[in-house]
Amino acid sequence: MNKTIFYTLLAAFLASGLLASVMGYRVIAGLRESGSASERDLEYQKLPADAPTDLTTDFTLIERSGKPVRWSDLEGQVRVTNFFFASCPGTCLSQNRNVQNIQQSYAGKSVVFLSITCDPDNDDPQRLREYADRLHADHRQWLFLTGRFSYIEQLAKEMFDVGLARTKEGPTHSERLIVADKWGHVRGYFEWNNHAKMTQLRQLVDKLLLETEPPADVAQQDSSPPAEVQP
Repeated sequence: MNKTIFYTLLAAFLASGLLASVMGYRVIAGLRESGSASERDLEYQKLPADAPTDLTTDFTLIERSGKPVRWSDLEGQVRVTNFFFASCPGTCLSQNRNVQNIQQSYAGKSVVFLSITCDPDNDDPQRLREYADRLHADHRQWLFLTGRFSYIEQLAKEMFDVGLARTKEGPTHSERLIVADKWGHVRGYFEWNNHAKMTQLRQLVDKLLLETEPPADVAQQDSSPPAEVQP
């Protein structure tokens, strides 16, 4: 082969290899920069700079939409809160089916429902969106919240007076629905699988909807120790 042709072909080969390498690098760099949806969603565990640290009165968590939700932003609405995790094999789903029935009966009223995961490492916003879709949850009135476990564990204890834990068998959490008034004061705990208690919950919600100012003496309607449930 003519040396000139040989060196021409060699130069062309090397140039094409270099171009491929550059293009490959740009593609990889672009993927790293944009990240997958789940990788971007890891931001949900980073607390906003202005996230409350006094969790006896306020907190900030990330909703399934990816937007932050602050407890104090819900002022003016009665609040019904429960803890769950998306991979729970049955109990949590049954609990949230019950919440679904209650939420639908208060559709369009000043009542907001908050379902807070106790397995945030797995329950990112995308997974909560999928879970909420299974329940046809109204995004305007039923919020699904996630964040950092230590933060959720602390607010569960300090604001709601319930315990969360991680065990080898899976997360443990309270099985009660927690009702707070329009000003964020906890007013009652109710077992979701007890028909009489659910009737009492509705009666309390109806009462709280009529309140126009916080009562001077905020008393819990059901002050017995919160029950815990394991998967």
